[in-house]
Formats: sequence, C-alpha cells, structure tokens
Amino acid sequence: MAEAENYTEATARSTAEASVAVVVPLFPRLPGVRESLASLGAQTRPPNLVVLLDDGTFPEAETLHEIIPELHVEVVQTEPGTLSAAVNAVMEYLENFDFIAFLQAGDAYAPERIERCLAAFETSGDRRPPALVVTRWQAVDGRGQPLAPDDPRAQHLEHLWAPGAAGASLAEWLGAGHFPGPISNIMARRSYFAANPLPEHLPSFNQTAVLLAALQGQMSVLHEPLLLHYPPAVEREPTMRMMTENLQVQLAVFFALRDKLAVSPETRRQSAVYHRAAWNSRSGVREDLFQQLLLRLAATVTPEDGQAVLSEILRSHEAQTAPAHWASLLDGQDPLDLAGYADALRRAREKLAAAREEGDRLRDIAEAAQGSGWVRFGAWLGDRSARQMMELEEKEEIEAGPTEEPGGRDGAATDELKPL
Repeated sequence: MAEAENYTEATARSTAEASVAVVVPLFPRLPGVRESLASLGAQTRPPNLVVLLDDGTFPEAETLHEIIPELHVEVVQTEPGTLSAAVNAVMEYLENFDFIAFLQAGDAYAPERIERCLAAFETSGDRRPPALVVTRWQAVDGRGQPLAPDDPRAQHLEHLWAPGAAGASLAEWLGAGHFPGPISNIMARRSYFAANPLPEHLPSFNQTAVLLAALQGQMSVLHEPLLLHYPPAVEREPTMRMMTENLQVQLAVFFALRDKLAVSPETRRQSAVYHRAAWNSRSGVREDLFQQLLLRLAATVTPEDGQAVLSEILRSHEAQTAPAHWASLLDGQDPLDLAGYADALRRAREKLAAAREEGDRLRDIAEAAQGSGWVRFGAWLGDRSARQMMELEEKEEIEAGPTEEPGGRDGAATDELKPL
C-alpha cells in the first residue's frame, strides 16, 4: 500500500530524468505494426525501452527491432490469454521503470507525444500529480490520412470530445462516452498499475484503467491530438458483445473501488456523477442494466446493514443541499443535456473569471494610486481649480446684483402702479 500512497521517486524528481517503457502488444494480430514502431523512432523524447509483448502468435517478433535500431527493444513472451493478464505479468518485469505507455499495432504517436505526456505528469503547487494521462486523438483511415469531417467516425469523435471542450468534469465526460479511445492513448506511472492491478478476465483493460484513475482524481487530459488511430465503424446499436464488455468494466471498477467507496465521499460523489451521465452514453453503456445489477447485489444485504449505510449517506454533504439540476427541471429544461449544461457552466465560469480579473485590476489601480505622488499632485490641482472656479462664480454673482424670479418673490403676478 505504500506504493499506492507514494508515487515512487519519480514524483519528487523531474520527469526529464524518469525512465519510460512503451509496451507494444503483438496480439491480437493487427496490420500496421511496422508503421507504429517507426513513430516511436521519431519521438522528440525517445522511450528508454520498447517491449514487444508476444503470446507466441507472432513468429517474426525478433525481427521487428530492425525498424527502430536506435532504440532498445526487447521481446517478452507471455502466456496466451487476455491482454490484461499479460500487462499485469509484465509490470513486474518493468519494476525499474517510472512510466509505462502502450502502442497498439496500427496506431501511431505524434513526434512530441511522449515529451508532452511527461510534462503533464508534473504539477505545481499542492495539487496531486496525476497517475494517468490521455490525449486527444486524430481519427485516420487505413493509410494514416485524417478522416473527412463528414465521416461518421470523425463525427462520433467530435461528439465524444464535445462535453470536455464545454467544461464537463472528467466523471461526467466519461459517463457521456469513452472519449480516450484505444489502449494506445494510455500513459501511466508504473506504480499506478502496481496499486491497481487490472482484472485479468476482461478482454481489454483501457476503459477500466481510465475509469479507476478518473474516479479517484488521478487522471489528466491533454487536448492536443497526439495520437493517430484508425477507429472501427460506429455501431448504431450496441451489440451483445459490447453491452457485455461494458457491464463487465462497470462491475470490475465497482469492486476495485469497493474499499474506497466505503470511506471516501469524494470517490462516491464522482462515481455517482459518472453513472448519472452514463444514462446518455454514446459508447454502448447500458446504465439501466447496471442499475438492475446493483439492485440485485443490494438484495443480498441485510436490513441492518442497509440502515447503517442509509444513516451514513444522510449525513453526507450531498444530502444537505438540493441538486443543481432541479432548477433546470422547474424551468422546463432537460438536465440530461450534458453538453448544453457544460457549455452554460463554462460561460458562467468565464464571466466569473472576467469579473474577478476586472476586480483585481481595479484593486491594483487603487493600491498604486495611494502611493503615487503624481496622483496626489493631480488631486491637489483639481481641488485648487475647483475652488478658483467657485470663487469666480461668487464674484460674478455679487457684481450682477440680486435677481428675482418673474412674478415676484411669492410667484404672484404684479402690475406696475400707475397714477389714476
């Protein structure tokens, strides 16, 4: 557990000195592995090690080092099985490395990807450094060319990133859809995987790794497109396989966070936000089925345990305040319009920031004026000029003599007296 609380020595020292290993799974077999490896050789900050993960189905694995002869490349044999099990096994092999990244065959890194991701792991102030970083990705075709804007896959990507661009929180954003995309988009501290071993029965682990980090406040997002990815066709309806995998991920995250959910109000809060947004997920998540699953699990709890949990929740901060979306409901708006809500929140934050900036500017002017001799001199000149003008007006009034209002002092009409 010490490794979970302390991010190893890499947290304290500059990431420029940290060691980076990029794991390239050779299974399942996908085209484009040579182009993917070539992108590692073009990095402005090259990795310290490239691990080719082979389960025995890639006989030419030993020859791939010829593509990037300038980099240190090793082939690591693993037992046939899921990628999650293989990654858990290789973590012990990479125990001397600070950061682990992944690159799936067919994907490609932008030249500055590793350098930019490493910089994102460094934070200033008291904010806790992230454990996992993802970036925006560029959807490309089989030749590596950007997809046309009207391509359904490109449009799907834009929809996935819209909530984040509008200011949604990470939990809301991930609930609306799995915007990080493939495994190639993950770069993390090795200690994060050591503290959060992946459920080995899952066919893929990228969603699980991302959700665990985000819901615990350990994830950062770069909005630069630093990854090229060839996305599959967009499913108009979630397939049975997609629904099954998504439910497995949600359940795996639930059990992985079980101990923390019992003691951390923040983790419970972020999980609730995620599941609320997941009702409108674009990634095939069936939140209605997951809620049924939770109800089935709750049915196994004793009434006494249920009452104890209820009492704890009623003491929470959330129970003392009304949900913000109630105001939208009363105004006849749709609170589940996440992008619209996030956009309105962003505009409100911008107005608040502008007001604070203007207030700070005026305060600085006032403070500077108090200590300025020129300002005091100007005030003296202004006061002196005002007194002189008042004296001139008084002098003119005296020279002109008294005046009366038309009709006399009492306002009544008067006639000149004439002799009879």
